[in-house]
Amino acid sequence: MNVKEEAEDAVHAYKKLSSEERIMRLKQVGIEVLSTKDQRRREPGLRIRYDVDISCLQAIRIRSRDTSGMGARQERELDREAASSVYRRVERLAIKTLYTLGLNHGVVRLEASGNGGCAVISVDPSPWKGVTDLAALYRESWNQHQALLNQERQAKRIPVLGMDPEFLLVQMPESKIVPASRFLERTGVAGCDSVTIGGRRVYPVAELRPAPSTEPRELLSHLMRAFAVASRSISDPSLIWQAGGMPQRGLPLGGHIHLSGIQLTGGLLRALDNYLALPLAVLQDPRGSGRRPRYGTLGDFRLKSYGGFEYRTLPSFLVSPVVAKGVVALAGLIASSYDQLMQRPLSETKVHTAFYEGQREVMMAYIPSLMEELKKLSGYARYERYANPLIRQFQLGHTWDESRDIRKLWNIRPGS
Repeated sequence: MNVKEEAEDAVHAYKKLSSEERIMRLKQVGIEVLSTKDQRRREPGLRIRYDVDISCLQAIRIRSRDTSGMGARQERELDREAASSVYRRVERLAIKTLYTLGLNHGVVRLEASGNGGCAVISVDPSPWKGVTDLAALYRESWNQHQALLNQERQAKRIPVLGMDPEFLLVQMPESKIVPASRFLERTGVAGCDSVTIGGRRVYPVAELRPAPSTEPRELLSHLMRAFAVASRSISDPSLIWQAGGMPQRGLPLGGHIHLSGIQLTGGLLRALDNYLALPLAVLQDPRGSGRRPRYGTLGDFRLKSYGGFEYRTLPSFLVSPVVAKGVVALAGLIASSYDQLMQRPLSETKVHTAFYEGQREVMMAYIPSLMEELKKLSGYARYERYANPLIRQFQLGHTWDESRDIRKLWNIRPGS
């Protein structure tokens, strides 16, 4: 199926959703929606609207206009470089809106809200209809994207995998978080990452950044080296190391997977969501579900300067070697074979809701079929050694314990 056919199929599926289902899905991922009634109730004043045209998960045009009615309308097209911060913010929100509604292309109309963000006014799922300059823009984008995909498939490229999973340092028994910046620099294979608390940037989170590889075994070897660097740097052996979704209230952790050497597509993101994020949500300690929807939303990605992207949906998978090894293996398998993976349980409203509300019983019903399809892939043997133990955990319906000290599971001795 080519890009245009996928776009048309997505529009067909979108139209099957009721308006209530669309609004509910957007609210589940933390997106504000303004109905016509809401708009009428808003007090008069400056109103900035953005029409954001998205194709292949990227903005191809963003137009802004003043709709306050206080003088002549000011309409202009934003430049990606000149209006970089605004451009990125509205582009990201428009992509998230479309993706949540099952689309990779379309126009999202946004209105700046009083809290510094934007609210969704409307969505046009098929703006390429007809003979217009806008339709030509979409066709050009599709043709370029299709050419890159064709080259990739002909070359049979193997995806390059990387990661930057996080963990916390905790003083027990009081469960006091000790900032990772006390021991680790901001850069390096074992460093610290920032969060903003009360308008102030702090660095409480530890992060491992092993060198990437096309081979899961080599990437995991790099991960162990990063662990060793962290262990030598963190000089207080009384601290415990915790991972998962949210082992300590208020500090969500991520397990970002980096992918390069392959094109970012909606199909790839949806395969990662359904065959990796959904099963991992079943395995996750229920106390970590508070990470969503602010973090860990489906299809969350960020383009990287090296030409690849990071998939940001997963919690920190450092909770155990079985989980970490399995995540790396399954990410590699899915990325190399995603066009053969057809199941999309998350397109069903009840499963989408279950993911965001942590309804394990609903999600569990879909795991056996998803795992069987993965095992039938021709490339499964390459990843089986690490994937199979995690798949068994999915099938058994176990959950991990985010309160545990991960050093014991990884056999990491203080100062080693």
